[in-house]
Amino acid sequence: MSQIQISNFALAEKFKTLVELTIGGGQLVACYGDIGSGSEEMLKVLFGEKSPLQGKVRYNGEPIPQQANALEQWRHKGVMLISWRLPLLEWLSVNDNLLFVLQVRGYSVRKAQERIQQALEEDNLLEHLDKTPQQLNHAQHIQLLLWRAYLCQPELLLIDSLLNELPKPLQEKWHSRLHQLCQSRQSIVVIHTTHLASLCHQADYLLLFEKGNCTTHGTPAKLLVEDNLPALRKLVANINPLQALTAGQLAKWPTLTLDIHTLPDSALKAMQQARSSYAYLLDGKKLVGGLSLYQVNRALQQKSAQLNEFLDLLPTITDERPFSEVIAEGPAKQRDLAVIDAKGKYLGQLRHKQVLASLHDLLNNAMNEAPQS
Repeated sequence: MSQIQISNFALAEKFKTLVELTIGGGQLVACYGDIGSGSEEMLKVLFGEKSPLQGKVRYNGEPIPQQANALEQWRHKGVMLISWRLPLLEWLSVNDNLLFVLQVRGYSVRKAQERIQQALEEDNLLEHLDKTPQQLNHAQHIQLLLWRAYLCQPELLLIDSLLNELPKPLQEKWHSRLHQLCQSRQSIVVIHTTHLASLCHQADYLLLFEKGNCTTHGTPAKLLVEDNLPALRKLVANINPLQALTAGQLAKWPTLTLDIHTLPDSALKAMQQARSSYAYLLDGKKLVGGLSLYQVNRALQQKSAQLNEFLDLLPTITDERPFSEVIAEGPAKQRDLAVIDAKGKYLGQLRHKQVLASLHDLLNNAMNEAPQS
């Protein structure tokens, strides 16, 4: 599993605090900042093109090589950069560009060709296989740069701000693929972006840059409620979270709900039949907690006649509780947030990432509507 360790780190001379952090495999990391903020420079450091002013960066416990030959060998082990600085080779066809990079990484011609055909068919790009890069439009060119790296399944993938230049449906498709790469290979994907709106519901971890240095870092849930985003805090203080977030945003498929008096063996059967690993327990229409398969099995093993003592305390959104407080709890990504009214009536569920996306849309709208000074 990949791991990046950053210690005592600073990119530029004017810095207040030094960066200390560890990024584990399976994470999609966003480096956000305006041009010249240092966010793009961070990719150069991770790719071995630049050294930080201060501190150390280690990948899988070893320093990133400095000598050209060692650096090239290190990259071939599973480190790739997607950038306009590394374009497709103009004298080769699209097919040969992809074939070349796969062969360099040890794929046979037959296996490489199979992967290329399968990949390009997903995006309706097969008709462009025999074209040269100059014959592609802008979006097609970016897609081929992305495919060139993605086909190799790198352990560390660094992406310049190319994704911002794709139409939104293609951006979403690629974000899904990149998450799949993180999960299936336990890879680390680091994306440089200048678009604040693309961060919160796509990244597992954020690095925010300003004036040449990383000024803060953390999970989206953590950064959304910190003082360095005052516009968000002001917005959250003036909205009713139920009105803002439940309209059209409740989960499309209701989760399994069970009566509070359901016996453990009946709960297990119901969850198995619904293929649900999690259920909400209701007392009438009032939400009283949540239940996982693990907890049901514990109840059965302990021969308990009731499930109350095994319930989860659910992160909840209500019209009386500050929404920022709920987000700050940082529930597990796979868990839903329960939506209840002031009387405890269960209204539905929201995915944690749905909540972050909705909140960020509100923030962007508020920023766009703010009077310009």
